[in-house]
Amino acid sequence: MEPTRYTQTTLVDLLDRVLDRGLILDADLIINVAGIPLLGLKLKAALAGMETMLNYGMWHDWDAAQRATATEEQRRRKQIPLLPGEEVRLKVFASQRHSKGIYHSWRPGYLYITDRRIFLFRKEPAEILFQALYEEIKGVIAARNRSIGGKQTDFLYLLLSTGEVTQLRSSAALVIEDTIEERMKALGLEPEIGLPLPIVNETPTRFPFDEEEAVSLGEYHIR
Repeated sequence: MEPTRYTQTTLVDLLDRVLDRGLILDADLIINVAGIPLLGLKLKAALAGMETMLNYGMWHDWDAAQRATATEEQRRRKQIPLLPGEEVRLKVFASQRHSKGIYHSWRPGYLYITDRRIFLFRKEPAEILFQALYEEIKGVIAARNRSIGGKQTDFLYLLLSTGEVTQLRSSAALVIEDTIEERMKALGLEPEIGLPLPIVNETPTRFPFDEEEAVSLGEYHIR
């Protein structure tokens, strides 16, 4: 078959041809130095779009592996990492203040309060950002602070028995506080009352309003 030259062919036409029908490269290359053959290269290659490759029976193992990985990732995103027999009492959107050196950020996710523990879960990538058993919680404080833009922001501080403080931000902070304290008392644990507000680069004040107002601050799910 004689090669044919089309002077009006563009790069887009060439790319369309490669993706749609593909190219077969069959080349022999010999490199000579001073008339002496030193290197030889025999090249056979197929170049085409992935859909064309799969239609011709190539890359099936790769495609199956990619599909399996994507399916597993989808399953992990949908599955809540609950312990056997663990029951969710409250689910609400929240974010956790994360500090590492000079780097500070808020990591969003869903806060789950179960009959055994509290954990903040991010779906993508799937990861538990924070978790604590009720036995590890010393006290809970809901507080409010005004942001730089003047907007009221609601915080929740979990004081752990290790001396650490976990700072969460949620519009249902007061509801979360009540749910945690109620569950701790049901387990025979007494959260400490009247603890001082921790200093975590903010100057929050305790909530001046009642529970009805807190409920209207955001959507949440209680079981």
